[in-house]
Amino acid sequence: MPLVRPLRGIGYALDRYGSEPIPARIRLPDEPPQHPGRVADLTDLVSPPFDVIGPEQRRALLERDPRNAVRLELSAEPEPHAAAAATLASWLADGTLERRPDPTLYYYSHARPEAPNEPSVVGVLARVLLEPFGKGVRAHEHTMGAPKADRLGLLNATHTQLSPILGVYLDGSSRYPNLMGRSWADEWRARDADGLLHMLAVVEADPELTGYLSRQQLFIADGHHRYETALAYQAQVRDDPRRREAAPGALPADWVMMVLINAELEQLEIRATHRLIRGVDERALHGMVAEPGPLFQALPMAPVELTERLRELRGAEEPVFGVLLENGSSYLLIGDVDGVRDRMRREPLSTAVQGLDLSVLHTALLRDRLGLEPGEAGKRILYTTDPADALAQVRSGLAQAALLVRAPRLDELAAVATAGDVMPQKATYFYPKLLTGMVFYPLEDE
Repeated sequence: MPLVRPLRGIGYALDRYGSEPIPARIRLPDEPPQHPGRVADLTDLVSPPFDVIGPEQRRALLERDPRNAVRLELSAEPEPHAAAAATLASWLADGTLERRPDPTLYYYSHARPEAPNEPSVVGVLARVLLEPFGKGVRAHEHTMGAPKADRLGLLNATHTQLSPILGVYLDGSSRYPNLMGRSWADEWRARDADGLLHMLAVVEADPELTGYLSRQQLFIADGHHRYETALAYQAQVRDDPRRREAAPGALPADWVMMVLINAELEQLEIRATHRLIRGVDERALHGMVAEPGPLFQALPMAPVELTERLRELRGAEEPVFGVLLENGSSYLLIGDVDGVRDRMRREPLSTAVQGLDLSVLHTALLRDRLGLEPGEAGKRILYTTDPADALAQVRSGLAQAALLVRAPRLDELAAVATAGDVMPQKATYFYPKLLTGMVFYPLEDE
């Protein structure tokens, strides 16, 4: 099982950004105007994690505040990693950021779209002892080399983990509500780009809570690249003869910052990641719906109906996809359960992975019909979480086609990870993303 401990985090200084009066834009419904401790409004200072920041959003974040965390997470300078390290050092020196004097735990909570002013999904932000995937910490998704190389370069420059990984566990016991009932004083709050309120609160470094978390099986929900980067950084640090014999957990580099959420009792949302296709043979592409073969049937359907039908068929046993083509036509592809199952049995995958919609998509459609291999990710296979964006890219000619998919379920994620297997790349999109800038974790002792 994983080892979970408090950490001495770095955050935007309450002496500079905190106040007792609660700014209106981050006040909770029916909350008194005065905070019992201090609360900092970080709305203009936080950013999303690196992998969802586009060029336009980065420009907007840079313009929003000169001390926005995007200058660390995804600097626009010619030497971005060196610039991030210099910026981090200057913010620590001038009092923009401060490190907590003692190790603490944090509650991290965020709102859901149906109630954007009420942070109702709650987890614990802590440090977790790094270990290879497989026992206490399990992965569910493939990663790509370029993002890991970039994050390792940034970590080598800053020696600081800038954004937390999302880890989930499944526990329906009655102990959980009592353990999550700690009081707090200091808070940092922020609204994300969609207007959802996020909250971070310092709580006591309670050994009962860390002991409970250390008995859970953790699944990486979001942040596989960052977790593998942390492992690579740890290996670099421990390659130094002076540190090679240090006991496990003795070095700051042995740990990774995570938000741990009980997905059995908290309502996490997983969104679908749709596939955009380009650079494939036109006849093969149109033949996929004109002559779908024995594995699928293709039903003509308007684009707006596709997304609704995919939602309606969320729990259906058969694989289902929406197809948007550049000529304006669109279809619902419905798989034959037995035929698809027989086709997937020939793949060297666990049973849990064979049954995933995305596995069927990448095998029976992208590879068998269009000749696209997994290595085409980022080249001829692109990604979007927004069906409207997928349609716009197809209509504009930026993509030949879009394949809309159903969002995977949490039980599918757990089954794949427990089997020691992984989903295809970009299989899950947990929403909303945890914010960068609520707290940072330094990997150097003072």
